[in-house]
Amino acid sequence: MRAVLAEMEAAEAGRADTLYFGGGTPSLLSPERLGRILEKARGRFDLPEAAEVTVEANPRDLGPGGYDALLALGVNRISLGVQSFEDAVLREMGRLHTVADSREAVTLARAAGFRNVSVDLILGWPGETPGRWSRALRELGRLEPEHVSLYVLEVEGKTLLSHRAQKGGLDLPDDDLVADLYAETVELLAALGLERYEISNFARAGFASRHNGKYWDDQPFLGFGLSAHSYRAGRRTWNLDTYGAYCRAVEEGGPAAARAGEREPTPRERAAEALFTGLRRREGVDLAAFRVRHGLDPLDEWKAELRDSFAAGLLAEASGRVCLTDRGVLVSNEVFSLLV
Repeated sequence: MRAVLAEMEAAEAGRADTLYFGGGTPSLLSPERLGRILEKARGRFDLPEAAEVTVEANPRDLGPGGYDALLALGVNRISLGVQSFEDAVLREMGRLHTVADSREAVTLARAAGFRNVSVDLILGWPGETPGRWSRALRELGRLEPEHVSLYVLEVEGKTLLSHRAQKGGLDLPDDDLVADLYAETVELLAALGLERYEISNFARAGFASRHNGKYWDDQPFLGFGLSAHSYRAGRRTWNLDTYGAYCRAVEEGGPAAARAGEREPTPRERAAEALFTGLRRREGVDLAAFRVRHGLDPLDEWKAELRDSFAAGLLAEASGRVCLTDRGVLVSNEVFSLLV
């Protein structure tokens, strides 16, 4: 806590309009501690009362009084890591909550007065079937969230799932099945009033995440804490990623010592990043605005790289915008990899 507050105090002041407690499990902090960070943000970054303030939470972390306390602090958006509506799957994931906990969490949040509730779900967990996913979507509909983040499972890195996959111990669903279930989910959520506005995110009108939108729109942001990333004045920086190293660095060397690295993308690199993050949005990239901001036409600059994507029907150009097609969304990483 001391390290985070010291970082915030040392950062260049400015005006912010969103604050996001996430990456990890901020709901494990007491409301009093979260309140100290929020108070510092309001004073240091001129955060207005109407700012979007989000806290990520595990469904069983906050009791009846917890949601009331967060709302009193000025938190107005709660993001619940539901992940699955099958208790057996939650146990496999190592989650500590149950399906009943998820239902109760939404009920308690509503009772406290939260009018902006987001739910996270994972599609494609080992053993996924159309029937199991259909049950999950029915449960999701009953919760009536304002926002849904839907993540397709990726098995990579040094994780237990990766180890099991390498040993042949994972019953991963077929890619075509996952693609079909994703397409069905997009259609069903739209019928529930939750329109896809980004590859993994769905919202009712007026409830798209303002904070996350800054990442996709190439806007500046500041991050504080271990492993936090920032992007300001065209420079990307990131902090030390282990608890001991981060806290020790700030304690011994001051807030600047938290930084583990930085880079300043070239204008072309920055344009490429803005292009593939912009393509994540449903409406895609406004070509005229892109040319004004970055001084180049992306369809000319990356003509050779994107030719096959257009030919395969993964990208489309219309009305002055370029966007992923429905088919392109399913293989978006393949398109994005051509730009980096």
